[in-house]
This record gives sequence, C-alpha cells and structure tokens, in this order.
Amino acid sequence: MLEVPLELRCNVCGHDRFTLPAADAMDQDVRCGECLAFKCHADDLEQHMLAAASSLPPQPGKTPRRLNAV
Repeated sequence: MLEVPLELRCNVCGHDRFTLPAADAMDQDVRCGECLAFKCHADDLEQHMLAAASSLPPQPGKTPRRLNAV
C-alpha cells in the first residue's frame, strides 16, 4: 500500500490522503489514510477524481485544462 495525497476528501473524516493498493495486491480498495474508510475501488479512482475536479469551483489564476487538446 502507498499513501498519497489526492484531490479528494474522505466522506467520514475529511482527510485528503489515501492508501492506494499495489498492482498485485488482493485488496484493490482505495481507503482513507487517516480513518481507513472505503473510498472506491482502484479501477474507479480516475472516475472519482474527475467527478471531484468537475465539482470544484475554478481557482483564481488557473486556467481550466482542456480535455481534448489538439
């Protein structure tokens, strides 16, 4: 398991660090690094992060990323 900060928040304690499973781990759950609450399955992490990013208000001085860059 690797503990990393993500642009997500734990629904239980509000923490922003999560444990990510190793590729060969039997348990593929992403969990809060503080309270160990389940966040999502590793396969669904990208979708959860995209959903969280789209719900955040834009930050001053930062331009939004273009998804379909040419």
